[in-house]
Amino acid sequence: MSFSLRRVSIFVFIAAIFAIAFLAAGTAFYFYSVNDRFRHNQMVVQRNILFAQNVLLRIERGDTADEIAETAIRYNMDWILDKEEGKALLIGAKLLGRQPTPSGFIDMLKKGDRIFVLINARGKLILFEDLRFHPYDPTIVWLYFALTALVMGLIFWAIWFKLRPLKYLQRCIRKFGEGELQIHCKIEGTDEIAQVSQAIDEAIGRIRTLIQSRNLFIRNIMHELKTPLTKGLLTVQMLSDDKQKERLERIFMRLDSTVSEFGTIEQLSSGRFPLTIRPIVVQDLVDQAIDLAMIEKERGDYAIEAVRIEGDFKLLSIALKNLIDNAVKYAPDKRFRLIADQKGLTVENRGEKLPHSLQFYIQPYTQGDEAISGLGLGLYIVDMIAKAHGFRFLYRYRNGKNRFIIEF
Repeated sequence: MSFSLRRVSIFVFIAAIFAIAFLAAGTAFYFYSVNDRFRHNQMVVQRNILFAQNVLLRIERGDTADEIAETAIRYNMDWILDKEEGKALLIGAKLLGRQPTPSGFIDMLKKGDRIFVLINARGKLILFEDLRFHPYDPTIVWLYFALTALVMGLIFWAIWFKLRPLKYLQRCIRKFGEGELQIHCKIEGTDEIAQVSQAIDEAIGRIRTLIQSRNLFIRNIMHELKTPLTKGLLTVQMLSDDKQKERLERIFMRLDSTVSEFGTIEQLSSGRFPLTIRPIVVQDLVDQAIDLAMIEKERGDYAIEAVRIEGDFKLLSIALKNLIDNAVKYAPDKRFRLIADQKGLTVENRGEKLPHSLQFYIQPYTQGDEAISGLGLGLYIVDMIAKAHGFRFLYRYRNGKNRFIIEF
């Protein structure tokens, strides 16, 4: 229950609480109105029965008509003396209740908004109209409900207005997370939300400075590395020994490719590398990956279907190159097998099963116990590139072979 509540927006939660409170107040006022109506009707019945009993008592004592009329005036009752008028009034009247008496009965009748009391005293019918009666009016009850609802609405608006800066803060943090570094999240004020926003704005400023310093540092490193590499390649061209010349050219080209690759991965990891999605022929992707790995194509066995996929050619070739490089590096026979079809790309090699799950190896700077070289970034880079394309990176071990799969 607590976990599910944490997933509900605080604004939705507050709105739900006030909605429940409003319904509860409405229900309470409704039942109060029903009870108040019942109490009003009971008071009318009790007053009229008490009056009728007084009239019967006077009749039993033999009091005069003037004395009965005086009792009627005291109870604010109108004595209907005209029999024809009485009959006309009772036509269509609704019987509300009857109370038997030793000498007859007492009837309460209602016609429209008028209440009548009919007394049967030993066969003699006496009719009175209750002049004090007025229909129940729930206006005052619902007026109080309207005032209560207004107060609740004002409290809800005040809380909503007070928490509204959280929406701005949420959007600000999301934009910063999406890479908009020049954003500011400071909210003016002295309350807790303003203090939190100021602390977040200061943290964003510090992170912005760190990121800018890091980017400057990486650009400087790449620039400093590119310069000697370029000079090295130019120097190699002057060598007369073709064999050494070719070998050194491959080394410098591999270093240059690695530096460029790290620059690309740095941009991808920081979310600043725009994917260039286009149709790719898988065979071209495989050829490019082998060229980047700088290994003999004869080291691999290939089962490549004529498949086209949508993706970033540069990034996917880097990912496939890393898988091929790892396969050759860790296989006892230094060979690999590459399978490409509609489902994905699979690179497999002979060897022992990995002692840990794939999740362990896709963490940056992670290596197995039998790692040969490198910084442990190979599988991390593959997983990152796969996720950027919406693909899955999987590991299987079957029949003495490690299988690394980029599943489309």
